[in-house]
Amino acid sequence: MKRFVVSLALLAGCTTTARQAEAPVKAEASQQPNSIYVFEGVEVFGSRKVPKEKLLALITLPAPGTRFDTKDEKQQKEFVANLIESKKRLTDTGSFAFIRMSVGQNMNHTMGVTVDLVDLGDEWRMPFNPEPTGEVADPEGLLAAWSDYLKTFWKLRGQGAVPEWGMGTCRAPMGCYGGFDHPELAPREQRFIDGVPRNADALVRVLREDKDSGKRTNALMLLTYLSSPEQLVKAILPSVRDPYEGVRNEALRRLGSAQERSKKPGIVPIDPVLEALWFPLESDRNKAGWTLVHILEVEGTVHRQRLLDKAGEVLVEMAGMRSALEHEPARKVLARLAGQDFGDDVAAWRRWFEQARGPGSKCH
Repeated sequence: MKRFVVSLALLAGCTTTARQAEAPVKAEASQQPNSIYVFEGVEVFGSRKVPKEKLLALITLPAPGTRFDTKDEKQQKEFVANLIESKKRLTDTGSFAFIRMSVGQNMNHTMGVTVDLVDLGDEWRMPFNPEPTGEVADPEGLLAAWSDYLKTFWKLRGQGAVPEWGMGTCRAPMGCYGGFDHPELAPREQRFIDGVPRNADALVRVLREDKDSGKRTNALMLLTYLSSPEQLVKAILPSVRDPYEGVRNEALRRLGSAQERSKKPGIVPIDPVLEALWFPLESDRNKAGWTLVHILEVEGTVHRQRLLDKAGEVLVEMAGMRSALEHEPARKVLARLAGQDFGDDVAAWRRWFEQARGPGSKCH
């Protein structure tokens, strides 16, 4: 899933305070991306106190099925104005510690809005580390080189010179970001292959200590060039609680990649992943969901009761979401635990969960 091209910074924040890895795709002939999307509607997630029907009534957006041109400035402005007004109505209820409205675009050229909420009293869902305050030197200019690579990659994607969706190929042992298939990109990768292993400690310092969230994100992406899954997990595990969602997103994504590639039990501890399923944002929980899928692929259901007690409730909620980014990993986890797959029958999933977790057991 891609995020909406308009800046939505005003829609994010606290009122009080595209899948684990996309499959590699081959470069295609240059073609400008299609700017027309069909609006699928709004989903809300995270409130355990306010009914969804009441929340949806406060959100005024175009009807499902509306065609939306992401290059039409007038249409964009109207859409964003409706989002801002809807967020104000949610804020005015005084019910929430956190509200985030996100617009996602899908490969089939549909788009939708997800409203992520944290109820007042549920601030335990945001146990993030304090903002780092340091300034760490860029080892061998790797961070600057990675930033330049990303800038070039997204320029080429905008021009249609690399595919609009999916990821290309790379030589990073722990998975790609973007890829190096295009002639403008291919010569850049050797610098990362050579430089990251000898600067691993310095990159981890950036990840832990630097106040610049962009530098922390880039450091984490570069660490995928480490060859050892165990080394990568040790380096990035604390960043699951990073205060910036982009760092958390990449940390959880790469934990899943490390577990998937290792095939060894115990590479990724399960408790931080279960905790991350409760974090406020869709990008948190879908990456945590896929990481959990890969843990269960290796370890089976040895953690079954702990998983039901700590995260069963949120997994059932995810299983009922329209977006495949959310429901696919949740349903895979639940199907493994249940020994059967109820598909999109959310009522069946909930009945099974209530029986499976036993009397008196609560997630939180």
